[in-house]
Formats: sequence, C-alpha cells, structure tokens
Amino acid sequence: MNTSMNEKKFVRGIAPFIRKADGKENTSTFMLDFLIALIPLVIFGWVKNGLIPFINNNTNFLGMLYPLLLPVCGFAFSVLIEALWYMLIVKSDIPVCDKLKITYPGIPGLLLGMIVPYTTPLWVLLLGVLFATVIGKLIYGGFGHNIFNPALVGFLFLTTYSYNTLMTGSTLFGGKGYLNPSEALTIVSGATPMTAFSADRFAGVAKLIEEYGLLKMFLGLTPGAIAETSALLCIIAFVYLYVRKVIDWRIPVIYVGTVFVLTYIIGAFNGYATTLNYALFGILNGGLMFGAVFMATEPVTSPRNPNGKVIYALALGVLTVVFRFASKLPEGVAISILLLNCFTAIIERLAAKLRVERNKRKVILSYSLVGVLLLAIASFPVVSSIPTKDTDQPTEATIEFVSASQNFATLNFEYNFKSGNDEFVVTTDTTNNILSISNSNYNTDEAKTTIKELINKNKIVNYIASVSETLDTLELVVNTKGFASTVVSTIKYNNNNVMTDFTVTYNESYDEEYNDGWNPNNGHPKDVLPSQIIANQDNLDNVQVVAGATITSKAILKAVEVANAYLDYLKNLENLTLVGKYQDYATLNFVYVFRNKDGKLLVTVNSNYEIVSGVSGDLVTQVTDVINNNKFTDYIESVNSDTIVVVTKGFSGSVKSTFKYNSEYKLTEVTISYNETYDEEYNADWDASHGHPKNVLPSQIIANQDNLDNVQVVAGATITSKAILRASHLAIEYLNVMEANNE
Repeated sequence: MNTSMNEKKFVRGIAPFIRKADGKENTSTFMLDFLIALIPLVIFGWVKNGLIPFINNNTNFLGMLYPLLLPVCGFAFSVLIEALWYMLIVKSDIPVCDKLKITYPGIPGLLLGMIVPYTTPLWVLLLGVLFATVIGKLIYGGFGHNIFNPALVGFLFLTTYSYNTLMTGSTLFGGKGYLNPSEALTIVSGATPMTAFSADRFAGVAKLIEEYGLLKMFLGLTPGAIAETSALLCIIAFVYLYVRKVIDWRIPVIYVGTVFVLTYIIGAFNGYATTLNYALFGILNGGLMFGAVFMATEPVTSPRNPNGKVIYALALGVLTVVFRFASKLPEGVAISILLLNCFTAIIERLAAKLRVERNKRKVILSYSLVGVLLLAIASFPVVSSIPTKDTDQPTEATIEFVSASQNFATLNFEYNFKSGNDEFVVTTDTTNNILSISNSNYNTDEAKTTIKELINKNKIVNYIASVSETLDTLELVVNTKGFASTVVSTIKYNNNNVMTDFTVTYNESYDEEYNDGWNPNNGHPKDVLPSQIIANQDNLDNVQVVAGATITSKAILKAVEVANAYLDYLKNLENLTLVGKYQDYATLNFVYVFRNKDGKLLVTVNSNYEIVSGVSGDLVTQVTDVINNNKFTDYIESVNSDTIVVVTKGFSGSVKSTFKYNSEYKLTEVTISYNETYDEEYNADWDASHGHPKNVLPSQIIANQDNLDNVQVVAGATITSKAILRASHLAIEYLNVMEANNE
C-alpha cells in the first residue's frame, strides 16, 4: 500500500518506563530494576559514612548503622504512611496490600533517605517523608497522577524550613551535618564541596580539586548526602537502567552535558579555559549525576515524547547552572527538577504537536524560539560571571591559595599564594592580621581584600600560640580546633625534650556537642588524656580517645602533633636562634633564650638592654643585634610595696598602667595614662558616649580580676582596651608569683 503525498509517515516512541511493549514486563519490573540500581549506592553510602568511621573508631555501633537506617527507615515510613492513607482516608475496594503493590510507596522515602545529611534525626526524616508522600503524591491521586517528584518535594520542605538547621547544624554519632564522623574530625569548616563552591565559585575550585582530587569526586569519596556522591555508581546505574529499557538516554546525557558545557564556558572566562577541571568539578559534585539518573527521569513527572525529553533536559541543565551561579543556591539540581515539573505537560504537548506538524517552517520556528529562550536564560549566569575588573589587577579569580604554615622562628603564619606565574607569601600574626606581602604588586587594597577573604577561608586552626623557655624547662601553649571552641593545651618539657606536664582547657559543651553520645563515666578528655599522653608520648597510638568525645580528644592529640613539630624544628637548628624571652620578676631584668644544635643559652639584659650575664666573646655582637630587634613591648616597669607599674603597646604609643594592691595580693586601684588620639586612631569609629578605656576599664578590672575574660572592651577603642587588659594580666601574674613565694 502506497502512502499518499498528503500523508506524513512517522514512528511513535514507546516510553519504556510506562510499559515494555516488546515483552511481558510491566511497571513492577521497572520498579524492581529501579531498586536494583539504587542498592549499590545505598551500600556505598553505608560503607563510606558508617562502616569506615566505625573501623577508624570515629563512631559507635549505632553511628555505624545510621547511614543504612536513613534510607531503610525512609522506605518503611513511606510505605506506612501510604498504607494508613488508604486504610483511613481514601478507602478503596482493592485490599490495601494489593493497592500498595501497584503504587510503589517505598520509593519516595527511600530516595529522600539517600539525599539527606548524615546527622538528620529520624523524626525529621519522618516529617519529610510524610510531606513527600502526602503533599507530593497522594493528594494528586497517588502513583501516576502526581505532577512533582515526591522525594524532591519532601527534600525541599526540609531544606527550606527550620528543619534544615536540625539536619545540618547539629551533630549525631560524631558526624556534623553532611560530614560523616571521620570527615567531621578533619574538615573543621563543616563544608561540603558545593557549599565551599558557593562561598568561592572560582578560586576555591582549584583548592577543592587539590584537596580531594577529581578521582575522589568521581568515586564519591567527598563529603555530601548519604548516598548520592558517587558519580561512578550513578553512571553504572544509568547503563543498567538504559540496557533494561527502564529509562531513556536523552534526559541524563543531555542534562549533564548541558551543565558541563555551560560550566566550562563560565570557567573559561575565569581562568580555566585550558583545562576541563572546572567543568568536571561541576558535574561530579552537588548530586547532579544522582538527580539526572534517578530524579529527572521519574516516569510521571518527565516528558514521554523524545523531543520533549530533549527540551526538558536542556532546560534542566540551563536552570541548574542559573541557580548555581546566579543565586545563593549552591546545588540547584533539586529546585531545577521541581521547577521543570511544572512545565512538563506544556513541553509534552508542544513536542507532541510539533512531531506531527506538517508545516516544517512552523516546526523549525517553534523549536528555534525554544532554543533562543534557553540561550537567553543560559546567557544570564555566563554574562554575570565574566570578570568586570581590570584583568591586569589581582582579583579573587586570579589569586589562588596554595598552602599555609607556621613559622616557628617568629610564630607568625605564612600563607602561600599564586597568581599566574607569580608566587608570593603573605605573613600574618596568629590573629591573621597581615604583616607583610613578599610581592609589592599585591600590596594593594584590592588585592589585600581578596587575600584576606582567602585567608579567612583557609585559616590555620592548629598552631603554637606561645613559647616560654627557662634554663630548665620549655613550655608550649598550643591551640587546636575543637568542636565548638578552641582547645588550649599547655605542654611542658625538660631539657631532654621529655614531656613532664600537660594541662588542657576548653569550653566544649558535651550535651550540645554529642547529643547524649558522651557518658560522664567516660570522663572529660582534659582529665583523662593528659596522663595517657605523658605515659605514651613515644607512641601516641596507645592513647585511647574518650568515647563520645572523639572530636575534643582528637584536638588534644593534634596539639601533641603540633608540639612535636616544634621540637623537630628545635633539633634541626644550626645557627644560634632566639626561641623565647621572658621577664625575671625577681629582678625585672629581661631574659632571652637562644638555641642551636649544641643546646640552650640564656642571656640576661637590664631595662636599658645592656647584657648583664650569659654571653661573652664572639657571640656578643650577634646576640645584641637579635635582642635589639626583639625588645619587649609589654613589661613590668617598676614595683614597690603596694604598686606595680606596667607598660604595654597601644595603637600609637605606650600605655602605662599603675596598679595598687593590698596585703592579700588583690588589686585595689587601677590608673591608666596614655596619649592615644581617638579621631586619628579609630577613624571616628569611637564615640564619646562609649567613654575612654582609661575611665571605663579600671572598675571592671578590679571587679573581675579573678576572671578578666568578663571585662568588656570599649567599642571603637579595642586596641587601647586590649593593651590595658594585657597589662592587667601581667600585674596579676606578678602578684600570683609574689603570693606563691610569700613575699
């Protein structure tokens, strides 16, 4: 039979996820294949987030099982909710058990349990599943009638409501938000790759790739949701589902490809034109692969027409890039899919109509208009990401963080950066105030703004805070990052570098930090660990961390690691090097401690910095030069029977504080004198209503001399206030020494 010229011959595509027309398989087979594809990701999520941390003693038995409980309980919650719905609300002539066999109730809860953070409480997951199942599926009439992906409806409910704080801001079994217990110990910022990307969309990517590597991102060994991080397993699942004719290739491939191309273009404008790393980072993170394979292809909410799939996938890619680069949403996949679900029917109707349209001009014009619309939308994140500043000037896109370390000679921090072919070092103090920049080209306000932002994102959190050496002892104060505060460890060594004393202070709150995972019977790490560390200082592997307080325990052990690095520095000193200085309270002379490979040398100088003991001969000139470059800025100037005079460094000069004390070694009067000029010093930040520190602080110091942390500095005059507080610490320290010596 011949086809007339007025007839158009066409072939209709069969949507494989509705039925398999070429066999006896049906939707139940599709769901079984879908579950089979998900199982490897569930197992991977359990091994990565539960089993490995358990093996590494970073979590307990329940913490080990928890990554498996989330998807399993999500599945069970979803089945239970749907069963109750058909039993109590929408009754049917079909028995509930038979009804559930054709509505596939467990899928939304299973998917939701796979894409939530590690520390999501089960009751929060239950609320999310309830919302996903009822609002996202059942109120529309159940399976086959919903217009939105139910799992993503539940996810959006949890992440845009107050439950997000409960999921990401809390800790559970040693985990922290999206970080499993092992990651929580090493990633102090708590950031996943995509949250770090959101904070620094260009320069930060190079650091993330350097830190994790694209291979780890591909395998899924990076922080993220429970079971969505492995791109490899998602690709394997895609191949399996495609071979089984469960999904069509168009949506996943075109969706991911669109994101890849647009991300490359954006990266090319920002220094990544010669590498695919930036674009690969974009498709290997943020749940894109998982969403493309398992969410975007959801049978009811995605188009069935082949051309509709292409439009749908292109739009998904464009919207994901828009949300990632032109909004505050770092991930963009979930909201993009939900937004496109609203237009699925329109896309389906348009594509189906054009497929049988005989007027080719109309077909070409219609698809061209769709293409122009998508290009216009795609141009927004591309154009907005093009650098607008003079490319000859250092910008956040051209300055990249490389590494950071502490200089043990000065205790300052050294941050290494690169910009193009330039490499330079920025030196800061331990509060990260910039002291110097090795390349003057980057000593501009614009470059320093970028440098400060990068330093804030890469702060050194484990470091030597102070060093104090006497003839017989070495005392190190080490700050390390605990869970909610800084852990301060004071470690003392004898001249043979043998640890003799170890004390720890911190403000960790166990009830809040560990969610009852810590038992008081386990003891506090600050009480339990020091004796163990001293006894096992040659083999710290023998030290047992406190169960339920692993983060604080690890922070204390980290302090020993930092201290050992400092000891190694001392052992390798060749030249005579200043390693410490202090004031001798008995004579008020200044003592400088030097070291070289031969040992320790103490040099004493008077208030005029004249050497009075400790060195002679050839070393005098060398030692004198070092001392003159390291004069004391904070010191006790004089004392008598009831008065201590202390000099400290203020903003533009010295601050002199005079302290009166009684026979019980308590401060009774504080008088401050200085020549600070507030208008010049504080650029009008100080207001006269705040008062002068010399008038405001003395009464506070006397009232809080047992705990000077309670003294409030004067707003707008913090430098002077802190100088007075340092003087107060010195005066009280001196009184404590006098009292101990019963003078």
